Amino acid sequence: MDLTGIGGIWPASLTPFAPDGSIDGGALRAHLRHLAETDGVRALVVNGHAGEATSLDREERQAVIRAAREVAGERVGVVAGVVAEDTRGACALARDAAEAGADAILLFPPLLFAGGAEARPEMALRFVSAVAAATALPIVLFQLSRASGLGYAPELLGRLCREVPGIIAVKEGSDIPAAYEASLEAIRGCGRPVTVLTTNNTWLFASLAYGADGILSGVGSVASAILADMFAASQRGDIAAARRANARLLPLTRVFYRRPALDMHNRMKTALHLMGLLPHPDPRPPLLPIEPAERGEIRAALVAAGLLGA
Repeated sequence: MDLTGIGGIWPASLTPFAPDGSIDGGALRAHLRHLAETDGVRALVVNGHAGEATSLDREERQAVIRAAREVAGERVGVVAGVVAEDTRGACALARDAAEAGADAILLFPPLLFAGGAEARPEMALRFVSAVAAATALPIVLFQLSRASGLGYAPELLGRLCREVPGIIAVKEGSDIPAAYEASLEAIRGCGRPVTVLTTNNTWLFASLAYGADGILSGVGSVASAILADMFAASQRGDIAAARRANARLLPLTRVFYRRPALDMHNRMKTALHLMGLLPHPDPRPPLLPIEPAERGEIRAALVAAGLLGA
């Protein structure tokens, strides 16, 4: 599926594990099918942070992509995360994604970029260009927060979009409104259409007002229908309806996106388990299962969002 110019909702899916720690293939397919069948979902994103990609080996990552390809059909795209700490590894994962049937890759910056890569823009350009050359798959570029040290400066972001034609979209997570606006300006001014997918999870509604073509977020693994309602209302200018959807979303974002941040997707697994959509909520070690008190808070958030009966 050609995802060029495609916005809408792109949920970042979770990876269910069996009690022995192996991937639960049946639960994975059921989870992906549930997302793919949600109105407004245009692409499934696998092997990202939400999918605990760094705990998966190369064969497991390919297996997840194949499962997504199997259930997505022709109506929904498949985007595979490429999370690697070196260029060679990223290129290998990009080729694996193509072989497994992905339609595009979501390219994460290596963590070492946080050590000052902003002072070496050629490093980012060479990294992204090398991955683009390794496969014919188009690229969704992950723009993280500037505070993390992993975000691209607006000038570099614009340059990447201009000089790497394989980039068809940007997952925009600058976190700060002013930085988000600067990214939007750089992307819109790159000289060709590049889809902007907001992932500013604690202010998605506001980021849509600034301008976005869609939402790519881990919260979509739990609340893709709410995201779709909010996005559709925003697109048609129905602010009241968008606010209502946002009011449903807020209890979830408040309970998911809090300290410690390493548990955010672990909490989403617990939410799906409470909803009866995931048989086993536990993550892979060293992550720990959610404690009973926090499970109660997640349950309350699901009830407040209208996703679970009181």
